[in-house]
Amino acid sequence: PMADAQVDIAARTTVLVRVRTSDGVDGIGEAGCFGAAEHTVKTIVETQLAPLLIDEDHRLIERLWEKMYRGTVQLGRRGLIIAAMSGVDIALWDALGKASGLPLYLMLGGNARRVPAYASGGFYMENKDVEELRAEFAGYRELGYRAGKMKIAGAAFAEDVTRVGAVRDALGPDSDLMIDANNMYRPREAVKFAAAVEHLDIFWYEEPVRTDDLAGAAFVRERVSMPVAGYETETSRWGFKALIDGGAIDIVQADTVWAGGITECRRIAAYASACNLPVAPHNFASAISGFANLHLLASLPDAMFFEMDQNPNPLRTEIVSNWPVIDAEGFVTVPEGPGLGMEIDEDAVSRYRVG
Repeated sequence: PMADAQVDIAARTTVLVRVRTSDGVDGIGEAGCFGAAEHTVKTIVETQLAPLLIDEDHRLIERLWEKMYRGTVQLGRRGLIIAAMSGVDIALWDALGKASGLPLYLMLGGNARRVPAYASGGFYMENKDVEELRAEFAGYRELGYRAGKMKIAGAAFAEDVTRVGAVRDALGPDSDLMIDANNMYRPREAVKFAAAVEHLDIFWYEEPVRTDDLAGAAFVRERVSMPVAGYETETSRWGFKALIDGGAIDIVQADTVWAGGITECRRIAAYASACNLPVAPHNFASAISGFANLHLLASLPDAMFFEMDQNPNPLRTEIVSNWPVIDAEGFVTVPEGPGLGMEIDEDAVSRYRVG
């Protein structure tokens, strides 16, 4: 069990989506389920989305995205509907890549075969003290990471300031340090905390306030010295357009399994590029999510960092046999297999199946 500032995480859950084409090609995708709604997302895929797509041309992915979006207009425009669509969309792209014989990042235009990665950790755990936190990030540095992200806003103000200082010490002055508040500060609290740690050379300040508080997010960004990253909890290009136009973010963190799949995240990335903002996708789910976000990132000229969650997660390390590892320079190489390039272990998928 672990926690960020907002959520206690006792287990990992996700929804995998399999699309089978009339040519017999299987595509695999993942739908975000926000930690506790996997059965609802499964029902949406099976009862609302699948009937819209049966007998359609699976290659017309943009058309199918719009059909799903318009066909569910009365069910909601955010949250679980978009998450369910994400799983289907990723599976369609995986199937198209397999049919073409090309890795997805090349189908999307291709920009780089490898991308810089950062270690994502520093969660709150029972009896985990500052020295253990320091040792955790020293270990990431030994693995080859040149950047790391930690959680804040889940402890007392002074304690979190001490925690950030310990992690900066563990990473050293030549590594990048990100801090993530998971939406838990009020705007003035967020500014106060930034002022207390700005001397520690923070690379980005992630989700300092509530995603829905656009004015508050802009208030924070105007008053802090470090770049503001976010907001992974936003979905769709319209939501990210509001964040960008509202002056709320410097770094765009759309997640393919939450924000509409590969199709919608490409649109978000295109708008970010037009506004001269880099993209660093959120990535905190199974291996399928990781592969989808990695391929998206490797196709973008404005790519920044790939998030590598360091917490134990068999849905990441066991259901595929080729999860990427970081190299000595702090980069991750994109798999060259067709589609997402995943080598799925069906036995592991069956072992962890709950529905």
